[in-house]
Amino acid sequence: MNRSSYFWLEERDIPSGSGFISWGSAHKTVIIVIVLLIAATIILFEKNRNRYGEIILKSIAVSLPLLEILKISVLRFHDRMDIGHLPIHLCSIAIYIYPLIVFTHSEKIREVLSEISMITLLPAAVCAIVFPDWTMYPIINFFSLHSFIWHMLQIIFPLLCLRIGWCKPSIRHIWKNLIFLIICAGLILIFDHAYNCNYWFLMRPVSGTPLQIIYDRFGTKLYLPALAVIVTAVNIFMYGLLYIFYRNESKK
Repeated sequence: MNRSSYFWLEERDIPSGSGFISWGSAHKTVIIVIVLLIAATIILFEKNRNRYGEIILKSIAVSLPLLEILKISVLRFHDRMDIGHLPIHLCSIAIYIYPLIVFTHSEKIREVLSEISMITLLPAAVCAIVFPDWTMYPIINFFSLHSFIWHMLQIIFPLLCLRIGWCKPSIRHIWKNLIFLIICAGLILIFDHAYNCNYWFLMRPVSGTPLQIIYDRFGTKLYLPALAVIVTAVNIFMYGLLYIFYRNESKK
């Protein structure tokens, strides 16, 4: 079967060994394209944010759930929709909170959720693109392209929220991000145990990613505590980056 005929196929219908190599030439090319598209979007946004800023943000926020509906439709068409394809991964949280951010009338809700999207969801999306768990697919496959586009939009949105002034991060708010993660991760862990799933990669790591290194280093019993410490460190790191950004902005 020609690889072009794999475009609409789900991983169980694609021959083993047909996927792309993490950090291979194709993957690196995609990363470069994504970086350029993110930069181009930010530049376009900066030039038009007074007139079209909210329209651009609303378009991105709405496109994420629409993309998820499209993916589920393709899965159902091929009779491949099952419990492993539910939109409850960490990155999937974006389809629920991004529309709330753009359509809420409460500035407080908007600030809290946009900060969570910046501090928690953005680094998760970056890690997903850099260390994808969909390498079983060819690059030119619907589910592969969907995942890259999905995570790219998830990165763009909080960056634009920051530029338009909706996101006003402060490390004093870190407890809000941590409470969000604790509650959501707790619910997902219960679900994973009940249905033998691996959402949020809480049950086991993805091979060939930093999660595997954490798992190998700390073992089964300490995997989740180590993961919690590292996620907290990533949150702090994000606040540090934003502090540097604001300090440089104030000097201009």
